[in-house]
Amino acid sequence: MSPSNLAAILPSAKAPNLTISPAPYSPPSSGEVVIRAHAVAINPADWIIQRLGILISEEDGYPCILGCDVAGEVVELPREGQTDQRISHLKVGDRVIGQTTPLRVKESKDLDLTGDGLEQWRGKKVYAYSSFQQYVVLLSPFVAKIPEATTYEDAVVLPLAVRTASSCLFPEVMLGLDMPPVEGIAEKKGKTLVVWGASSSVGSCGVQLAVLAGYTVVGICSQRNHGFVTSLGAEKCFDQSDPNIVESAISYLRAAGEEVIGAYDAISKPPTLHSLCEILHACGGRKFIASVFPGAAQYAKNDVSIVPNVSAVSDFSTGVAPRVWDWLEIALEDHRLQYMPAPEFMGSGLECVQTAMDKLAGGTVSGRKLVVTL
Repeated sequence: MSPSNLAAILPSAKAPNLTISPAPYSPPSSGEVVIRAHAVAINPADWIIQRLGILISEEDGYPCILGCDVAGEVVELPREGQTDQRISHLKVGDRVIGQTTPLRVKESKDLDLTGDGLEQWRGKKVYAYSSFQQYVVLLSPFVAKIPEATTYEDAVVLPLAVRTASSCLFPEVMLGLDMPPVEGIAEKKGKTLVVWGASSSVGSCGVQLAVLAGYTVVGICSQRNHGFVTSLGAEKCFDQSDPNIVESAISYLRAAGEEVIGAYDAISKPPTLHSLCEILHACGGRKFIASVFPGAAQYAKNDVSIVPNVSAVSDFSTGVAPRVWDWLEIALEDHRLQYMPAPEFMGSGLECVQTAMDKLAGGTVSGRKLVVTL
């Protein structure tokens, strides 16, 4: 008999509150594992989908389950012969983190819906790959073991940040940077990457990855987070609210004399994209911005190319991602990669997820990541 599963469910488009109710338990298929979730983290996509009613079909997409980050314990592996090579070393009881895919679904006809409260899912899509539930299906390669001494609350800040940052930095169709070495830190390359939003979750992860790969990082973020970003290895930080930010950054980069290899915009709003276009145009290096916003290319100017990371989905998932997540396990074990930004604990239980989403939507969270334990 399948375990009983509870989830924080979004019952309808733009519903103001998640409801806690039963959800189907989904056994793993080939290349998948099931974990018992012990911590989840909140990301902007969660509250944006809820409040704007986007990306989920109103016709057959509700009820739905959100959530992109999870940490927990492996409870079920696929049948013998179905295990992906990348996760073949995992066993029941292993402690892992995973980046979930809430827009990926399973068909309810393939699942056991005989338990109490599961009738609402009959004939519906089942969000087995979303994190806001007790039992979560994780797909290879987006799962990594964590050290025994690491808490789930600390570790859960990383998965989506690692995927987003690495999808902007490493694919050839994006910035095409070298990955960090399997062991140790790369020698300095004498090349500079500009990171806007350097204290955000995906931005700070990008700072760490680029520094470990041997690049010089110049960060742009709120002034109160400069110490945090330099602690991750950034060489210099600029205040995003400085009205002279463009001129200040250009002056510094010209004086530093290193080749500017482009920019990673972890915010990707029109003002940040326009400012980065001006900075890169004036510095004589590569005129390329890796963006996290699908519609960012329309804001390009001054002969600067803006490419959103959705352009790298195929290249990343089949080529870069397996190498990134293999590296991630090693980098966590030898403490090269920090669990940053630091978690802000929002409570225990699925009922705390909505409170955390509302707080993140309020715009007051900076240099931290909101975490709920389960």
